[in-house]
Amino acid sequence: MVSTKEIESRYSDAFAELDLGDLQHFKQFVDHVDRFFDLLANPRTDFRIKLANCNKLRMAAFEFCQYYAKWLDNQLMERLKHEIYKLLEHAIDWWGWQETFYVMEG
Repeated sequence: MVSTKEIESRYSDAFAELDLGDLQHFKQFVDHVDRFFDLLANPRTDFRIKLANCNKLRMAAFEFCQYYAKWLDNQLMERLKHEIYKLLEHAIDWWGWQETFYVMEG
């Protein structure tokens, strides 16, 4: 599975070609994904909040990639969106298994 750091290193050059501000925007987006993973791993956070944040992040990824597709290659942005969606899917699967194990142990 690809990590957020791998995604950041893979796509940073494309955003840096646009502008330093765009590169910073991309890095902030990747940090946002990382913060979601921290939220997902927090057992004290209600599952509804986790699911709502996942949906918000999917929409943010869609909007982010759609916005930058105007200046960057559309296929590149589709690939980025796909990789972010895959990360979210894996994270939600992991969280589901953690919740299942917690119930079985409890």
